[in-house]
Amino acid sequence: MSKRIFIEPLDVLLFRESKPFSGGEDHLARSVFPPPPSTVYAALRSHLLSCRFGHFEAFKEGKDVPTELAQEIGSPEKLGTLELLRLFVARRKETPNSSQPIIQVELLYPMPSDVAVVKGSKPARYVVLQPVDALPVQTNLSSGLRSLWFRKDLPLEGASGWLTAAGMQRYVDGIAESSEPFFSSQEVIAGEQVSRVIFTREERTGIARDRARRSVREGLLYSIEYLRLKEGVGFFVELGDTELLPGSGKINLGGDRRPAHFQVVEVSDLNLDRVKEHISTHKRFKLILTAPALFERGWCPKWIDQKTLEGIRDGVRVKLVAAALGKSIGIGGFNLVKQHPKPLHRFVPAGGVYFFELLEGDPEAVARAFHKKSVSEDMETFPESAKQGFGHSLIGAW
Repeated sequence: MSKRIFIEPLDVLLFRESKPFSGGEDHLARSVFPPPPSTVYAALRSHLLSCRFGHFEAFKEGKDVPTELAQEIGSPEKLGTLELLRLFVARRKETPNSSQPIIQVELLYPMPSDVAVVKGSKPARYVVLQPVDALPVQTNLSSGLRSLWFRKDLPLEGASGWLTAAGMQRYVDGIAESSEPFFSSQEVIAGEQVSRVIFTREERTGIARDRARRSVREGLLYSIEYLRLKEGVGFFVELGDTELLPGSGKINLGGDRRPAHFQVVEVSDLNLDRVKEHISTHKRFKLILTAPALFERGWCPKWIDQKTLEGIRDGVRVKLVAAALGKSIGIGGFNLVKQHPKPLHRFVPAGGVYFFELLEGDPEAVARAFHKKSVSEDMETFPESAKQGFGHSLIGAW
């Protein structure tokens, strides 16, 4: 049985971007938000090692590590059975029954890449783009892929931010997709709202010191960007079957090992009734990435034939007809055991959308194959990406 926890920071957080940051070479270390799933996965592994064994040097050498622990967290060379199923930015829900033993949280979803906003609109007016057979313009799309368009002639630009649970339910249901505006103002957190509702950035300045001379080192002034999450905002994490993680406790998260608290929570998931009805009627669906995904071929999953754009996954045969993907992001990390950076890989960012026609299979099979599943692929230099929380996907109607 999976375990669902909510991690709330007790201080500012640091999730450094993948760019190198060395003394004398750069002066500013920026933070990314949300952090890559691998950052949270590593924090959970470290927490289990600390609270169940506590001897890092012995773990590095593979000595005397309890069998149960070694099975769950693995070794410095190989991951164990611990599996991060999904990671979301989330916020506490206000409940009328304050004596409720388990708190409830609301998931916040990364903005899907097929959502656009009318330029200059105040309040912002959002629309959802649709695949079209032909456009009166030339494109450099891969052969066979359709362009995305909106039926009205409006000046549009890409949207960013988060959807609330209600906004994401409306989005996957495909309710009145041709309408405009598509979302209400309460269903989107974007622009200045992000700093009021989710987090703010804080820049702190320091200077390297020469301990031998008890003075500062010339030319080594630097700044680090930290993140301060708003009260009640944190990270929802769902883990696969884990016997060793307690129901609550303290955990160190991100750069500088900043303290955070975690506890078991409840969450309401999306309802798929309308989505399944739509798939049954129209024989099509879209797949939405809620976490960055790694594919051997860049943006296209390897189970999709590049010539026919058809493929089979878990018995479901589909044809890829369109895609809305943001700019790829670089994700690496730091190997604490070997004390060197991990290789940098390019990921399709969260919010990416793939539009499919259903050739074989029913709505239930589509849900089993693609909904709340990982579509991320493994590479020799980045093994078991799905186990670390990458590639989590949902399905929706189009």
